[in-house]
Amino acid sequence: MDTAGRCRLLGFGLGAGIGFVLTRTYLFDLAPVVLALCLAIGVLAGEAVSRRPPGEFMTATLRTRRIRDYLPVAPVVVSLALELTLAAVTWWFRTPARPDHEIEYFGTAAPVTLVTSWVTLAAAAVLTLVTVWLVVRSGAVANETGRHAIVNRLAHAYAALTATIFTSTTFWYADSQLDWRGGGVPAWGVALGALAGLGLATLAYYAGQLLRPQHSTGNDRALVVAHP
Repeated sequence: MDTAGRCRLLGFGLGAGIGFVLTRTYLFDLAPVVLALCLAIGVLAGEAVSRRPPGEFMTATLRTRRIRDYLPVAPVVVSLALELTLAAVTWWFRTPARPDHEIEYFGTAAPVTLVTSWVTLAAAAVLTLVTVWLVVRSGAVANETGRHAIVNRLAHAYAALTATIFTSTTFWYADSQLDWRGGGVPAWGVALGALAGLGLATLAYYAGQLLRPQHSTGNDRALVVAHP
């Protein structure tokens, strides 16, 4: 693990920890926002201290740089699958009570919404795509290995964010369904728990990827020129 990997993991860990604490307070809705901000700061700090790959021997071949040539397929597909599954879960099952202690102290609690979670995911997706586009089209990155590495790190960071929100929300829904006295269906709770377990495994994998220096996955070592 290098210094850049530690920065990314530290940002992710701080965001997850602070976000969990916020879910137990009236600031519940800010948890995904804090998670995303801390992870973004960790990724930016990691890029700031990253060692750039050595220069490559390049041949003069003209080709337009396209985002799909750099963006890794696996984290994109996994992120979309998690988001679609989460949308189905939140649409099918009733929204659980707030996980904080507000109702215990005041006898009432503000209604629960997942608006900030969806807004955070959408904003993170847009910012990630814009950043990837800038990296791919910019001449500031010395070579193709550097571009592939940066794009891979961004894609894995977004997948880790998505997996964290998916896992925490699905565990929350599973816990609610296991409460049969409160109207839940234990069988659904077990199914949701298994689904959350898959999300946790995905989270562990992509959190681990934040530690690893990402290298180019392509074989193209030619000089690529982006058209305006």
